[in-house]
Amino acid sequence: AEQSKAMEAAFDSALPTWMKTAWYWVVRDIDTTVKNVSRKFLQDKSVPWQIRIRRAHAFERLGQIFSEEAKAAAAAGPGEQSVTPEEVKAKIQEALMGSMRES
Repeated sequence: AEQSKAMEAAFDSALPTWMKTAWYWVVRDIDTTVKNVSRKFLQDKSVPWQIRIRRAHAFERLGQIFSEEAKAAAAAGPGEQSVTPEEVKAKIQEALMGSMRES
């Protein structure tokens, strides 16, 4: 029982660091993917330059939309989509237990 409490306390203290690290890698992956796709999409020599210009304008507008939505979400504060630390902890524990059963 004491060992279980110690493990839970260690997990609780490590959770914020783990979440920050996971978030960093998710953002990095998305950023890299978007950069590569954008570069190919905007440098596609199989279409006329006019199409590439229109694509660039569309990308610019898409960026504006994302920025506007991010500002609106930040102004609204945490909403229904927010996940509590307890829910995150439960999901991670469920995944860990599932992976231990499969081993």
